[in-house]
Amino acid sequence: MAADSFGNDVEAVGVPVTGHIGFAPFGTAVPTPVAGKALDFVLPVDFKIPGLLTEDGGFEWTMEADGDAITFWQDGFSLPSGLANVELKVKFAQTDETVRSIIRGKNADANGYMTIDGGGTSARYVVFAEEIFKNGVIRRRVAANIGVKSVKEDKSERGKVLGYEVTFSVSRSPELDNQHLGEWLIPLPTTP
Repeated sequence: MAADSFGNDVEAVGVPVTGHIGFAPFGTAVPTPVAGKALDFVLPVDFKIPGLLTEDGGFEWTMEADGDAITFWQDGFSLPSGLANVELKVKFAQTDETVRSIIRGKNADANGYMTIDGGGTSARYVVFAEEIFKNGVIRRRVAANIGVKSVKEDKSERGKVLGYEVTFSVSRSPELDNQHLGEWLIPLPTTP
């Protein structure tokens, strides 16, 4: 269905049906715009894939301007402060060493043991997220400088998934032209 005269197009609505996310050590090269657009793009081996997400645990991006706008004497003219609070929230379903190492910023020893500092970790990561929409469109995002802001474990309930809701702070990065993230929106290939 094509857009109507008002621009309404139900086929252009993003309804996520699946996707994945990967985390790599800070400083890992981000995909180029050309590489990230490729339909057969595969994350490099440096990226850890945390596996399953809870049903309600898909990617939640928040981008909020921070600080007062710079205003001018002439009415109606202003510039944003340039400050922003950017966050990514995701809810991991798996309880394994990959998830533990991402949210704790370190690896367990040979016994599966680690100490946990409730104050968090200073570990920074590169993140790559991919969502596939019902209409076949793929949205990919990359952020080159993120860190764990908070971890909230679900209440342990018999017969229910124990999820880990993790909020990451996203910082600007020179690898992304001093922006917070890069984004691809890849439409379905058209056949002539």
